[in-house]
Amino acid sequence: MILLLVSVIIVLLLLVSWIRMVRESQRFNIKGPMPLPLIGNAHLFIVKSSEFLTLLHKLSLKYGQAFRVYFFSTPYVMLTHPRYVEELVSTMEHITKGRSYSFLLSWLGQGILTTTGQRWKSHRKFLTPAFHFNILQNFLPVFCKNQRVLTQKLMKMADGRNIDLFPIVALAALDNVNESIMGVSIDAQEHSQSDYVQAIDELSRIVSMRMQIPFLGEDAIFNLLPLKTKQEKALKIVHDQTNGVINARRQELKKLNITSLNASDDVGIRNKHAFLDLLLLSEIDGHKIDDESVREQVDTFMFAGHDTTTSGITYTLYLLSKHRDVQEKIYKELQTIFHDDLHRDPTYQELQQMKYLELVLRESMRLCPPVPIIERLITKDCEVGGIKFVKGTSVMIDIFQIQRQPDLYDDPLEFRPERFEGPLKNTFSWLAFSAGPRNCIGQKFAMMELKVTISEIIKKFFILPSDLTPEFSADLVLRSKTGVHVKLRPRN
Repeated sequence: MILLLVSVIIVLLLLVSWIRMVRESQRFNIKGPMPLPLIGNAHLFIVKSSEFLTLLHKLSLKYGQAFRVYFFSTPYVMLTHPRYVEELVSTMEHITKGRSYSFLLSWLGQGILTTTGQRWKSHRKFLTPAFHFNILQNFLPVFCKNQRVLTQKLMKMADGRNIDLFPIVALAALDNVNESIMGVSIDAQEHSQSDYVQAIDELSRIVSMRMQIPFLGEDAIFNLLPLKTKQEKALKIVHDQTNGVINARRQELKKLNITSLNASDDVGIRNKHAFLDLLLLSEIDGHKIDDESVREQVDTFMFAGHDTTTSGITYTLYLLSKHRDVQEKIYKELQTIFHDDLHRDPTYQELQQMKYLELVLRESMRLCPPVPIIERLITKDCEVGGIKFVKGTSVMIDIFQIQRQPDLYDDPLEFRPERFEGPLKNTFSWLAFSAGPRNCIGQKFAMMELKVTISEIIKKFFILPSDLTPEFSADLVLRSKTGVHVKLRPRN
């Protein structure tokens, strides 16, 4: 009798929660699949990461360029056209990142990527000078040095074999961001099996899984799994590394009696410690930043500046392998800039002269955006871009689909860099660095690294097509489950 009563109560609770979910879904003025009791539409998203973008495309074709789903009781809205996105990303009212970013909190804390409100505003304002061209120029020798190591590695493979670029480029990108942000070299390209490099990969993998698989996104389930223990172990390695660098630099500044940016001169802000010194010596609202906040910002830029540039570089090289004519246009531009000395490192000013290469990078990131999906949280009932939102809705902006819309780009699947010579039909149809107040603070850093890497590879190699096709995977960045392969042949 008691068991029967308990069963009836459970059924009634499920029925009530389902009716509430259905009624809430009707408050949206957009379509979507009918949610099931308890799980909503979570069952639809139990797919391989390589099938996630295809699933979103199919749902978009069925329900429209803006549609809603439920992950358990949490409403999500998917946007695949800029007509719905422009107002959302342009205003300061909706700067809070979506629920998926909460999976990064144990790693990045309240860094600029994950925080919101007044803290985000003050930190964004304070960090913006870190990407002034005067400081960016300090990073150029770092990029060139690490590129030489990458070139040497690629030269040993330039014999016509298939090369999976992603893991190779990732190590170079990790070296670049580590030395630029923390001012120390970890030589990831030479020590790819180090605990730190492996921990970064482990954390990225776990966070990606939690973002894609609704059941892993629930703390009550995730905390019971072995993944939780693996995450804690990786977090300790990464945080210990960052804290060690911060403490060492703080002690060094103390010995040199440097207490402010003005006093740092050539010893501090203008040298290889530019970014870290900015964090350690600057003040926000009259107070120095505590070590925990410094660690959060350093880890944030390490995370955000590593995989994203890897994806951008890798897919650009893949697309170039299919278009020998575009490679030669880049090479001719480089000949014009470098004249008879193609083997020397570029200056910062010469990078700005690589106009055609910039078109190529923009077109590559249109077809293969490094971050294929971004997310915002709606914090109150409202209407934005013609869509009625319910408080607590996470909004997924599908950049991958937006940048392939046929009404925005002629022959959208065709690789055509020249399309960026003129104005776009819609400014918000290209969102590789997002847009609005929460656009990518490090986009100049990224473009500089991409230009250095691609230009040097074009100088040294012919990039040839592989017979292996990437299988797009929407992890934290755009990856491929089958790798991203090209073949290389030395130019000389």
